[in-house]
Amino acid sequence: MKVVVNKREYEVIEKPEKHILVSTKKELHGWWSGKRECTSERMLINPYNGCGIGCFFCYTLAFPGYFQTFRERGIITVAKDFDRVVAKQLDSIDIASCGYLSPVTDPFQPLNEKYHLSEKIIRVFVERNIPIEFITKAFIPQEVIPLIKLQAHSFGQVSILTFDDKIRKLLVPRGSPTSVLFDNLERLAREGIFAVCRMDPIFPYLTDEPKDLTELIERARGAGVKHIIASILDIPLRIKEKILKALKSHFGVGVEWNYRKLYQEKIDGYLNARVDYRKKIFHLLRNICEKKNITFALCMEYQLKEGEAVGLNQEFMSSRNCEGIDIPIYARKGEKFYPASDCSGECLNCSDPKCGIEDLAMGKDGSRKNWYLKDYRRWSEKRRYFPNIR
Repeated sequence: MKVVVNKREYEVIEKPEKHILVSTKKELHGWWSGKRECTSERMLINPYNGCGIGCFFCYTLAFPGYFQTFRERGIITVAKDFDRVVAKQLDSIDIASCGYLSPVTDPFQPLNEKYHLSEKIIRVFVERNIPIEFITKAFIPQEVIPLIKLQAHSFGQVSILTFDDKIRKLLVPRGSPTSVLFDNLERLAREGIFAVCRMDPIFPYLTDEPKDLTELIERARGAGVKHIIASILDIPLRIKEKILKALKSHFGVGVEWNYRKLYQEKIDGYLNARVDYRKKIFHLLRNICEKKNITFALCMEYQLKEGEAVGLNQEFMSSRNCEGIDIPIYARKGEKFYPASDCSGECLNCSDPKCGIEDLAMGKDGSRKNWYLKDYRRWSEKRRYFPNIR
């Protein structure tokens, strides 16, 4: 079987699930959104377009290109030898921020068991002493934890949506059971690795009971978690009916009707639950976290003010960086990278760049800029030698 994507023909590999191998020159890059609240810089890494975990609510199902191939035909695109591509790019720069694996698909999805691209990419970063983080709803491969442990600022995030395994199987069909996800957190924390629990997303009327949210936070804290990140489901307008149809199929017409009433706020191509509902949940979560002595932040949560999208993290976040850990900008010294001293990585609020890169002091003018590999190369060319390397 063959498939044509972007005017090129590819052979479809049927096992372990349908996918194609694509040679790629795609480059590491930073956050996309001008309204971002992501405090620190990241280099985004995505070895897979499409995901075998099967979340019907995934916002990437509204994306074009290879993601459209996945939505329409169930074919995942694998970036062939992407670890080598990433390694070559890292070797071309002298300035680096933390790697982010992955912003759009699960790095440890089932297909990764065949190609192990995520483990290989983590190794590429760690061998150069550049920090890297991951987010997953799946079992963390055992190889990953000792690798991550080698790099002081590297960490892991685990998404846990509900204790109810029946609901979990409907929402995240091929994700790991909740018990395995909590075990992920315990395995990270036991090795001294910063562990984040993401309640991301919370589903109105399904996973939003206060007692259940409280129990989840308590269990996460008991597993060694020091930071919680939360969001409420938002619905891409492009696949709105698909998501509502799935909610009706899994949970009944009453749930679908409630969602149609609750989801009234359109922000940049997404339907959001009413802001009063969202704020009520976020107040609850922030208060629980404060009582448990752990920090809290939101992910991609906005409200409209005078027609503009304004982030809610400024109201609810209790940490300095939204992911709960301060990770400085790194600079090359010889063959490896080392952190710039006194750099908190708080780029959005920075007005005195200890890293020496004026572009990253976005607190001076409130800018929200997207950075690309060419920018890292430009900063590398301008840099002579950092006086502030630890």
